[in-house]
Amino acid sequence: MKASVLGIGTELTDGQIVNKNASWISKKLKALGLSTVTHLVVPDERRLMREGVEFCAGKSDLIFITGGLGPTSDDFTREVVTEWVGVPLKFDETSWQHVTTRLLSRGYVVKDIQRQQCYFPEGATILFNSQGTANAFYLEAHGKKVFVLPGPPREIEAVWEGYIVEWLKKNTTHLDPYITRMWDTLGVGESDVAVIVEDTLKDVTVEKGYRVHLPYVEVKLSYFRSQEKEMAPAIEKLTEALAFCTISRDGTDAAELFAERLKSISSLCVIDEVTGQFLMNRLMPVLRGFMTDQTWSFSKSRLVKSPAEVHLHILPKDEHSCEVSLEYKGRKLKDLVTTPYTTLNMRERRHQYFAEMALIFWLKNL
Repeated sequence: MKASVLGIGTELTDGQIVNKNASWISKKLKALGLSTVTHLVVPDERRLMREGVEFCAGKSDLIFITGGLGPTSDDFTREVVTEWVGVPLKFDETSWQHVTTRLLSRGYVVKDIQRQQCYFPEGATILFNSQGTANAFYLEAHGKKVFVLPGPPREIEAVWEGYIVEWLKKNTTHLDPYITRMWDTLGVGESDVAVIVEDTLKDVTVEKGYRVHLPYVEVKLSYFRSQEKEMAPAIEKLTEALAFCTISRDGTDAAELFAERLKSISSLCVIDEVTGQFLMNRLMPVLRGFMTDQTWSFSKSRLVKSPAEVHLHILPKDEHSCEVSLEYKGRKLKDLVTTPYTTLNMRERRHQYFAEMALIFWLKNL
């Protein structure tokens, strides 16, 4: 079963916001072994929206449409979809009660314009949106299965967890999912990693892929789950060949794992005199997600004194090495990190490498 994601909104095509919804949905589908064959974005223009639906229908069996379910004059996704299906719109009283209850409970005045959010294609299954006023809906038409979702990410997530997860599990049990195994390597260039992979798997027929997301080079092997037994020797052989530079496997992220470890920590002080912004850029997004009630601080100078429960330091030794340390519950652990990137024009790569190796050291020792 192949899927496509169609994002509706002029704010997307104008570049005001990034279409993170498509990425989020595709990751969820990938985890279930489903392939997304296209991401498409169109503005709030009826003709282009209709063409977008038809394009996705021509490429996939499962279509996710996001955005354009609101109460304003530029929200007409439901109308375009209904015209494509060839059925009338029907007003849903239960959805209207949901709109009025949600708005009144938040002190808003209910306006008649909100009623447009309560029309759905005849025969569609309405999907309750616990995080917003616009309910989503599901339908089947022209041999395609279509989910039409609101635009805000938290609302998509609510509908997904409430309905779509179970629907996907129920309707994909007969499939032979396409799975991907991954190795995140560090300290070796993309071409060098590729040479290792290609040589190791020269007699193996499998889809190979590479992705540079600095400072990592990711190696990917993809195959059908029914091939898992026959692929096991190749997986083991490649794992052994890449062991010297593999940091993580199958999409695990050192920063997320480290932040999860910090959940039980009351306060944190990070002093980074080496990486510039790279360490902070890695930690800030995940700390916001995992340490919402704790106290944490960043500093570029060891002169800053802090009574924090955990101290994490990354201090320079020379241009090509640094000291990383951890202080916690009376313990002080440290290690020397030396970079493989030694040429003058690799300064930025060195900083990224130091930041990542510090994260890995702290993760192992906290």
